[in-house]
Amino acid sequence: MSIRKAALVKCIYQFILFSIIGLALMFTLFHAAILALPVIAFMWTFWGFNFLTLITGVQFSNRYKISFALLNFFVIALLFTFLIISSDPEEYEKVYTIAIITSICIGILYLLTIILFVKAYWKAAKIEMLKLLGKEIPLEKHSELCKTKYPVLLVHGTGFRDRAFCNYWGGIPGLLEKHGASIFYSKHDAWANIEDAASQIADTLKTVLKEAECEKVNIIAHSKGGIDVRYAISKLGLEDKIASVTMISSPNHGSKTLDKLFSIFGEWLFKFLAVFVNLWFKILGDKKPDFFRATKQFCSSYMESFNKEITDSPSILYQSFAGKMKNPFSDIFMWFMNFVMKFCDGENDGLVSVESAKWANFRGVIEGQKFLGISHAHEVDAYRTNPKIKEADGLPKNSKTIRDFYINLIAELKEKGF
Repeated sequence: MSIRKAALVKCIYQFILFSIIGLALMFTLFHAAILALPVIAFMWTFWGFNFLTLITGVQFSNRYKISFALLNFFVIALLFTFLIISSDPEEYEKVYTIAIITSICIGILYLLTIILFVKAYWKAAKIEMLKLLGKEIPLEKHSELCKTKYPVLLVHGTGFRDRAFCNYWGGIPGLLEKHGASIFYSKHDAWANIEDAASQIADTLKTVLKEAECEKVNIIAHSKGGIDVRYAISKLGLEDKIASVTMISSPNHGSKTLDKLFSIFGEWLFKFLAVFVNLWFKILGDKKPDFFRATKQFCSSYMESFNKEITDSPSILYQSFAGKMKNPFSDIFMWFMNFVMKFCDGENDGLVSVESAKWANFRGVIEGQKFLGISHAHEVDAYRTNPKIKEADGLPKNSKTIRDFYINLIAELKEKGF
């Protein structure tokens, strides 16, 4: 039986069943029949969804059915509350205030639920309606805008691993692939020190070259990933296997804030934390977690000596970008670090300062539009919100969102023959 036929059958028997139950409740309660209306509304919400399935040909999730049923129940219950209050406003003054606050909360929840519902089913419903009307269904557009000569290797930062169910890079990889890019992941440890992380990245790169049957890769590295890649190129002989390196907020000059924390608390605190962090990330899959050394390597004093020893390869295109939070409200999870870092490091994205991110061919700062800025997490679309960014000289052209930024960045590499 088709979805529409099944929905029609449900509509008919539910209409009869709910009508009987509704009338029975009304007659049973008699003078208090008004109390039956929320229950009736709950039932008719389910009928409404079946009717919507009949029209659109789309089967809706029980999660949305129950959500709307509960919301409708509360809406009608609130209406009854206001009717009772209107009979004697002075006596129910406190109840009236509570009812108003509750109404606002329910209204916001209702609006959010509608937005999520439409977002989840609009595309499928549109296609089914076009089929029903015999109209031509538009094909999903796939371009070759990002089809580069060499595949793209995404290198994550500290504290995270490459996982399929919770991608470090948010919605960016899928979008790049839709535009023709060949995407691979570094798959190195979350809390490895620079040397170990570089070694793991080098192993992954060799596997990618074999799998993709290519000579080189384009690397896009976020945060500490950029430092790991620089080390791998300089010390592990990868200069002939990499075409370009793009660093997004990599701490190339370390963190003065971390210098301060080490001077205040000493190494003992970080070594103590390392016991628990290393154990936890070992359980999560890290081969060689090294929280203490990885953290120590973020210090500006360490990076100063690192930069003297680690040299860039003239055969590779290097470019770097920084991110900047305009204010603590830009990211509620990073507001404190952003606030603290401003005293030692200046403008920052919550973890890496603008000055620290500057390296060879620094192209500019990624800033948010209007009031909000771009945090360390926003730079990789970690929250899946695709934040809007300010177009600026140096950034890839026509980049109005963070996902646009990556699409146009890869498109640039394609134009350069990479």
